[in-house]
Amino acid sequence: MKKMLIALLLMLGLSLAQAEPLKIASLHPLLSEMAEKIGGEHVTVVNLFPENGDLHGFTPTAADLAAAAGAKLLLACGKGVEPYLADLKDSLPAHTTVVETGAEVPNVPVPGTRFADPHWWNIPGNMKRASRTLLNAMIQAAPEHRDAYTAGRNAYAATMDKLTRTARLKLSRIPQNARYLVTGHAAMCHFCLAFNMKPISIQGIARESEGDTATLAALLADLRSKNVRCLFTEVNASPRMLRVIAEQLGVPTAPLVMDGIYPAAPGYEAMFMHNINTICKHLCP
Repeated sequence: MKKMLIALLLMLGLSLAQAEPLKIASLHPLLSEMAEKIGGEHVTVVNLFPENGDLHGFTPTAADLAAAAGAKLLLACGKGVEPYLADLKDSLPAHTTVVETGAEVPNVPVPGTRFADPHWWNIPGNMKRASRTLLNAMIQAAPEHRDAYTAGRNAYAATMDKLTRTARLKLSRIPQNARYLVTGHAAMCHFCLAFNMKPISIQGIARESEGDTATLAALLADLRSKNVRCLFTEVNASPRMLRVIAEQLGVPTAPLVMDGIYPAAPGYEAMFMHNINTICKHLCP
């Protein structure tokens, strides 16, 4: 009788352990949302990125790491977005696996540079690829929920496919001679490649790269020759430089979400459709 009771207690303890949600920590709100969509009730997601934070200035604090304690997975964008990632990996416990969700996304070069654009999340196709990477990591961490995770990922992928179709239909209205996407820094190269547009970056790959007077003068002449219709600012960056240039060109400016962080349109679908609708509003006839 005593042995049977011990066996029942052990089985009960195992059952409770299996029922406990998989804890996931995330370094980007879009990755937090992806994990929640895939995992549903079988995950607990801790978003470490602060509200209204700066993607290029954020570094996890000791308090962030404390909030992530016990997480089996820590989600990162990868592609160099988190320059602190190597040091962070060294500080994590052995049971926490860092998942670079953008690892399987093909690189897209920034025209005229030797750099690749790290802002891979700006197209749904890349989010779909990243969701497959995340699914595999979640199954490895909690194989008992394989079916639920797979169903969640399939639904997520279907949403990304729908967004891609919607974007292609809307953007198809832009004339060929107006398909220039002029931005502050080179954050929309994945987007332009996917949707047959031409990226032009005024500041280069880093916001801090202001460029010299001669370079900006040549750029201004080039924009005039292309008859660009709008300059696209970034919702989380100063629009001052682009507004000055836009005034000289006599064209408007309009804000896009490029770093994936926009409290006014939370969630990937709202963010992406904000960009599509804004671009169409200013470039379509």
